Amino acid sequence: MLKRLIRDRGGVAMVEFALALPLMLTLFMGCFVISDMISCYRKVTATTRALTDLASRGISPSSAPATSTVSTYMSSADLVMSPFDITKASLQIAQLRICDTTHAYVVWSQAQTGSTAASPSLVAGTVVSVPAGIINSYMVPSTANACASGVAGTAGAYLFYGQVAYAYTPAIGFGLKLTTNMGDQLYMSPRLN
Repeated sequence: MLKRLIRDRGGVAMVEFALALPLMLTLFMGCFVISDMISCYRKVTATTRALTDLASRGISPSSAPATSTVSTYMSSADLVMSPFDITKASLQIAQLRICDTTHAYVVWSQAQTGSTAASPSLVAGTVVSVPAGIINSYMVPSTANACASGVAGTAGAYLFYGQVAYAYTPAIGFGLKLTTNMGDQLYMSPRLN
């Protein structure tokens, strides 16, 4: 009977399938989660671009915008982030006035923060560092020490700053509460004078 059992090949495919199924399902779900994460990151980048572009096209740098105008721009982020949950996002639009080649004064800033996302980083009335290569020499004011208090924000070109932070939680978490923080930021010159 043992010899006959050893020679029998009738259930080999079923056993091999039963052994390979957990691995195949894990690979499939892992690929789904990774592609969903990439899609979410692309949505975060597109939302950052859309917010900053709307601000640079629709807000004049010579005067502070109405709060409702900026709120409308931030509400449009819901459309761009769809189908991802906007309540997990933190959005910020700010207007910067350049002081020197690496610093800018925050003229105004407005944020919309979701319950689980990172807090906005710019506060109106402060001087912030700007990454190298963003500010061109023709944008820098001729005023000496333009970042000093009392002088800040009175000279130099403008920039709009958009930032989106998102707390991504995969739909299939394998029973774990895994959250990945994603974010993007963008500087853009004003287009409306």
